[in-house]
Order: sequence, then structure tokens, then C-alpha cells
Amino acid sequence: MSMEDAVGRPIGSMNREKPFNEALQIALKRDPRRLPRIAEKLAEKAEEGDLAAIREIADRLDGKPAQVIDRRDVPIEQLSDAELHLIASGGLPHAEKPKVLLIPPAIPRSNDPE
Repeated sequence: MSMEDAVGRPIGSMNREKPFNEALQIALKRDPRRLPRIAEKLAEKAEEGDLAAIREIADRLDGKPAQVIDRRDVPIEQLSDAELHLIASGGLPHAEKPKVLLIPPAIPRSNDPE
């Protein structure tokens, strides 16, 4: 086992191995009625007021809410390209409420080592 495996994958690394996902797929394919039964139980829990079930359904239907990031406390040199892009588009400094940070694809800076 490598050190990387012992402490987990590096941040930003794509986890291509998903053993739980694979096991779940097998279990669900074994009984095609299982997934609809699980969905029904989740809906029942949500109807009973279970906040975790309500949140799960909302996340599945609408997607998870975008995370709001406010970085006015950080020197400009420490801001990411995405944060600088947001500021340049009028997002952070003068806003009463922070805007949602949409991260554009990474574009290497000309002075970054390759």
C-alpha cells in the first residue's frame, strides 16, 4: 500500500474506484423492485417531516445549493483565479450580500511553471 492510499487520495484527485457504488449497483440489479421500494420509503420519511429525507429529495430533484464564498478577508495574492474572476465581474467587494462563486475552467497563467 502506498502512502497516498494510506492517507487518502490527494485533494482534487478523481476517485475512479467506487467499491460502494459497484456493490450497490449489484444489489439493486439483483432485485429490480428494490430501488422503487427505497424511493417510496424515502418519500414517506419526508412526508413525516424527516429533515434529512426532505433534504435528500430536494438535492436529488433540484441539485445541491451552490456554496457561497466571501473572501474579503484574504490578500489579493492569495485569491484563486475563480475568485479574481468573480471580483472582476463585480461580485464581491461592493456587494451587500456575497454572490455565488461559479468556478470557470482552470486556465494556466503564463508565469506558472509547467
